[in-house]
Amino acid sequence: MAVLSIIHHSGTGHTTTVAGAIEAGAERVKDLTVHSRIISGAQIDPNGGWSDDAVLETLSASDAIVFGAPTYMGMVSWQFKAFAYATGQFWMSNGWEDKIAGGFTVSAFPAGDKGSTIDYLSTLAAQLRMIWVGTAAPSSNLTGDGEGIDPYGFYKGVGVRGGPPGTELDAGELRTAELYGERLGAVTQRWMAVA
Repeated sequence: MAVLSIIHHSGTGHTTTVAGAIEAGAERVKDLTVHSRIISGAQIDPNGGWSDDAVLETLSASDAIVFGAPTYMGMVSWQFKAFAYATGQFWMSNGWEDKIAGGFTVSAFPAGDKGSTIDYLSTLAAQLRMIWVGTAAPSSNLTGDGEGIDPYGFYKGVGVRGGPPGTELDAGELRTAELYGERLGAVTQRWMAVA
């Protein structure tokens, strides 16, 4: 059975909501186990380093890893960066080579420089020699009958507009995240079948 894990940081809860939608989509894929882990301050030591080996073990045992972080000042949060620095050991050992990868982010505005965060996440995956999977929003968006799926055209990963804490996220954007989770799960299944 293939395993897909989601690792994310969330400042307001919005990124966790998107992670949940991705998880729900991935869980629709038969014979796929899904794990979701959140990055918290308790996992970061006083010097700013990562200190949760159990999470790294879960991710290392996974066939796919989906990265998520809010976009703060045009980049991932510092909490996510602490986690990302800890993945350097897998860069050194090629330990995550050929795992499926994907990513998502949330920011307050429709654009909100989410593209730079998605670029960072995909670059992290590339440095770890992972295989990045983009979204697959339907072309019906161009004709206006795409049910609000991926309204901003983030094809490299999922980008969601957040707003202040407590703001309800757009249903179409959450549906985009679900479809992405389902796609990531299906791609992981296909990849594992030929690996």
